[in-house]
Amino acid sequence: MADVDLRRLRQFVTLADTLNYGRAAESLHIAQPALSRSIAAFERELGVRLFDRSRAGTTLTPAGELLRDEARTLLHSSETLHRRLLRADREGQSITVGFLPGTTVAPMIQHLEKAFPGIRVDGVRTSQADQISGLRDGHFDAGLAIRPFDGTGLTVVDLYAEPRAVILPADHRCAGKEEVTLADLAGEVLLHPAGGVGAVEELSEQVAAGRGVVLVPESAARFYHHPGLTWSLVSDAPHARICLVVESHRRSAVLDELLRSARAISGTCVTSVKS
Repeated sequence: MADVDLRRLRQFVTLADTLNYGRAAESLHIAQPALSRSIAAFERELGVRLFDRSRAGTTLTPAGELLRDEARTLLHSSETLHRRLLRADREGQSITVGFLPGTTVAPMIQHLEKAFPGIRVDGVRTSQADQISGLRDGHFDAGLAIRPFDGTGLTVVDLYAEPRAVILPADHRCAGKEEVTLADLAGEVLLHPAGGVGAVEELSEQVAAGRGVVLVPESAARFYHHPGLTWSLVSDAPHARICLVVESHRRSAVLDELLRSARAISGTCVTSVKS
């Protein structure tokens, strides 16, 4: 597999996902005959049949099913490596900071731009679902994250804590209350448990439809607006802990300054967990 053409591997995965040469070719922006020739050449190179083709359609062979799962992992690793290489090449010229909806990243951006004139500092919106994976995959260089998470290989600065809130349907029995307790929510379906990893916007419609409630940091509750939703503080829920996270092996003057300024703001200890 070390000599496999990543271009052909990507074509294979696209076809394996669609099992339709026409749709796969359209998705890849190539002609269908070209895709057919490429897949056939790929099968000859590997010495295995990846697809069964019949009038009933295209299906994966056992070898094709195995390769599909392995190929996704290989392509993800390749894409991650490429992003990390690009970030290393731009070291000192630009930096991207991931932030959660409702959290404030502007002071960090302004501080770095003042400390390093000419540097480009971008903020990219993320969610609890990818607040750590996005960092490890090279989508951003540093990020704001909500505990708990796997801190292996990360340097973590606790910035602040904030109350939890519950997002409710507008016609919920607790709607209109400034504060509720966990006991008030007993029996509710918790679509997004405190500390969970769901994306709030993806659950809003479910909450509005009365399928459950969502616990989030207060800043996130203030950020989201939906005509079918309301929210209340949860007085006895554990506070959300907002942190700055950076991969421990990453060293640069910009990241060091970001960590230094974060420590000064937080006044808390820094946790560095080595892999």
